[in-house]
Amino acid sequence: MRIFVAGASGTIGIPLVRALVAAGHQVTALTRSPGKQSELRAVRATPVVADALDCETLIAAVVAARPTHVIHQLTALPKDGTVRGPKDLEATNRLRIEGTRNLIDAAIQAGARRFLVGSFALLSPRGPVGAESENEAAAAVRSMETQVMEATKRGSIEVSAAMRAGCR
Repeated sequence: MRIFVAGASGTIGIPLVRALVAAGHQVTALTRSPGKQSELRAVRATPVVADALDCETLIAAVVAARPTHVIHQLTALPKDGTVRGPKDLEATNRLRIEGTRNLIDAAIQAGARRFLVGSFALLSPRGPVGAESENEAAAAVRSMETQVMEATKRGSIEVSAAMRAGCR
């Protein structure tokens, strides 16, 4: 399979890319950081640098890769993994809303058959993050999941050759 992994240079992305390559898949690995290209090449993936929030550039990158499958692992969490406050979640929330929309559009335009997204549940406030930021983060996760389910219900990802999605 030809697999496009968005968020390939992250904590989950690197082991995921490594496993996909080891299983014999051709992997195009999206990172927004030019400095991470060598790390992605080291795990035998083809790196591509683009920002998931730049719809046109993302579409061009995904279309050029011609993936059969697109995997969404986009986040912008702090490097040390510690979320200290609402500001630490804003970029990730934006990726889960706008980045998901852009990546689904790109997957459809590229003719991908399947779209996979990593998700999790925010069940209760904990630590210094607070209820308000957790509600925003939960809403962003809900948006990400809803967008994927709606694209699936529409059949968009299945019949992408006949559809042209656009940046919104």
